[in-house]
Amino acid sequence: MLARKLKREIETLPVEVLQEVEDFIKVVMVKKGKKTETSNVFDIILNSATDVGITDWARNHDHYLYGIEKRR
Repeated sequence: MLARKLKREIETLPVEVLQEVEDFIKVVMVKKGKKTETSNVFDIILNSATDVGITDWARNHDHYLYGIEKRR
């Protein structure tokens, strides 16, 4: 029953969201020890990465994570 419901939901998703669903399924399969055509979790993360335009992540990670003042 759940599989049919998920299939119906997936069939209504836009193409750009389908890639995210596929990547999520691959991550779950890797966690469960099952092989995928891209079983390297780092490849999956890289393919899922989004450029948010922030260039100072390393220097100001505490600001982005916890809201403390940015370093200069």
